[in-house]
Amino acid sequence: MGARPPAREAARPPVRLIAGLALGATLLGVAGCGDDPAGEQAFDTKIALYVGVPLRGPWGQQGQAIMNGARLAIADSGGGAGTYSVRLTIRDVTDDNGVDVGAQGASREAGTALRDQGAIAMVGGLDPVSVRQLALLGGQTGLSFVSASGDQVDDSTADLSPRGRRLFVELAARDRAIGEQLGARARAAGCRRTTLLAVGYGARRTAALQSQLGAGTTTVGAGRFTLRTDPRAVDPALVATTRRALRRDRGCVVVAAEPSAGDPAVLLRPLAGQLRGRTLLLTRGAASQGVADLARSAGIDAQAIVDDLAADSDAETRRIDRLWRATYRTPLPVGAIAGWRSVKLVLRAVAAAGGRGNWRRDVADALVKVPVPGPPAEGRQDPDGTVTPAPVGLARPMAAGWRVVENLSDR
Repeated sequence: MGARPPAREAARPPVRLIAGLALGATLLGVAGCGDDPAGEQAFDTKIALYVGVPLRGPWGQQGQAIMNGARLAIADSGGGAGTYSVRLTIRDVTDDNGVDVGAQGASREAGTALRDQGAIAMVGGLDPVSVRQLALLGGQTGLSFVSASGDQVDDSTADLSPRGRRLFVELAARDRAIGEQLGARARAAGCRRTTLLAVGYGARRTAALQSQLGAGTTTVGAGRFTLRTDPRAVDPALVATTRRALRRDRGCVVVAAEPSAGDPAVLLRPLAGQLRGRTLLLTRGAASQGVADLARSAGIDAQAIVDDLAADSDAETRRIDRLWRATYRTPLPVGAIAGWRSVKLVLRAVAAAGGRGNWRRDVADALVKVPVPGPPAEGRQDPDGTVTPAPVGLARPMAAGWRVVENLSDR
């Protein structure tokens, strides 16, 4: 076998490791953009778990929250499960242009995982297009998959399980639960009129959310926030259309989007003056770091409905928050617990597979049967791969992403 090119380190914030949480190089490989994996093949006692999230562009900070939550979970578990040590390999699924999140980057990094004979499972999150692609390609070789966060994967069990049995678990709350809470927050804010900006959200999902927001909702729809010829430039026609809608309706503003549609901040930034004094509500796929920064700098009341928990929910979330603060020196952001739970679930499946924890089929069979680790509480898997309870929280912007300040639902 020829020499492998060195793996490129994905950008990430500086990390200070506390005693007992040494994340050694034997456990981690971080790479992206089509490089080969760390080069280790699994032997009898070593297996690989891949985490594919965006680490660059407008969604890089949210992806890093999932990544670092996964790292803490591996370290908290002593680096493995049962008799197996686990190499956690992080893959950057950002597209080749370094900005967009979608099928291209996910396909590239799924291929990397599938070439690694030691890989037993994958974790993805944030964007349903990216998650779908990782799950579909992984399923071709029997690789099990956990969707950590983001809007529901719009495929049937048969689509994601080409080998005839379910291979995946979705930890995130369903779209319906997110929409219910958006409607409740709009009513609580006293908004008689609501402007819904639905970008890359799909006609069916947009109609369902409009119904949940109630009468008096005006919808502005588009395929992307940015120009296809320049993923960093806002579509001027969309700005003009949205500006007119905001002039007509002076109530709440709801942004429903996916990371694959771009960064909502590029649209909201030129409209900041019209957004002050209103309540700005965001779906989980619209809560980018750019929107958090804009809200804080421009004094906009921004609230995101996310599939995550408040850090003070119970003893376990408080413990994770302490570990996070000691390691990363920031409050616990949205995404960290999702990364933690996803890895803990895979490790539980490896342990349940016993002496065959290094076989993809046996780990996949265990993954879809074992109880789902908390927080908030140990959950059960439903036949379609979703999980009950699936938390929903209200998040507010902070310097390091978004932070859940209130639990809204655990159904």
